[in-house]
Amino acid sequence: MSDAAHLVPKSEYPEHYTNPLNIVGLCRECHNKYDNNLAFRQKQKRLIERVKSFDECAANRYFRL
Repeated sequence: MSDAAHLVPKSEYPEHYTNPLNIVGLCRECHNKYDNNLAFRQKQKRLIERVKSFDECAANRYFRL
């Protein structure tokens, strides 16, 4: 079973709340790691590129690139 996960959090980037590119399916464990572990998040190169495709500034800030 997968969760709907926001790639950039809706609390910080409400303008992307409903953007389909900002939502992916993740298992519960990966969703928790993604939300709470910067090092884990920074390893997700494909997801970083996806965020860059719709908001490069948000990607740079959220992933601390």
